[in-house]
Amino acid sequence: MAAFQPSKVFAELIKSSNSSPPKAKRAHLDGQAGLASGISKEREIQVWATGEMSLKPDRCRLCIKVTSTKDSIDEAKTSVSRRVDYVFQTLHNHGVKESDLQEYKTTQRVESAYKVNVELHVQFSDFQKCQSVSNLLVEKLDETVHVGLPEFYHTAQSLENLRRQASVLAIHNAKQKAQEIACLVHQAVGRPTVIQEEEVKEWEGGSDDIDNLNSTSIQQRISSKTVSVSCKVFVSFDLKPKVKTKYVNE
Repeated sequence: MAAFQPSKVFAELIKSSNSSPPKAKRAHLDGQAGLASGISKEREIQVWATGEMSLKPDRCRLCIKVTSTKDSIDEAKTSVSRRVDYVFQTLHNHGVKESDLQEYKTTQRVESAYKVNVELHVQFSDFQKCQSVSNLLVEKLDETVHVGLPEFYHTAQSLENLRRQASVLAIHNAKQKAQEIACLVHQAVGRPTVIQEEEVKEWEGGSDDIDNLNSTSIQQRISSKTVSVSCKVFVSFDLKPKVKTKYVNE
């Protein structure tokens, strides 16, 4: 999350006369904020601020392929079935639900033999459980069973929440910036009059993660699929004189 960077302030406050109201003045805040002062009901402070949030993947998908080539179709099916049953039992022992499992079967002729393929796609929300299943299957089963590397991804709901949080953070940073600027000129921030989302950027990983998709390191693969969202907002607040608290001696 990007830390808040205070702005430099250059401002001039001019008292209004009884004649015609003065023209609006703006304080230039390093190109990031402006302070407009005119007649009292139009006093406002305008700021731009950015909120940035990052989120690691919350799901992973494991692909398991079981293959057998035999002269007899029944022998090929039986060979595959035994290994698939073991995979199912392993998944069941690790608490994998049927709704998180998809199975695909194909049968092919290879010259005079039969080739039976079963492909299983398993979804996990617990990455440690995914690694445990993967390691166990590789250890216990032969080369006819291929266990792929986990593929990491985000659910649609988690991405939507991330975008919303970045926007809320940007507005929070805008209010904090406005309050600090107003305090410097002995003013107080009132209600917001305009809130406008100006720019949203979204990206995966970083500049060092270009080759991480093919990496065997789990942490590098997670890093390459980490999503970051940056949101820039423009907010205008009412600007009010600071109210001094009076203490009455009893």
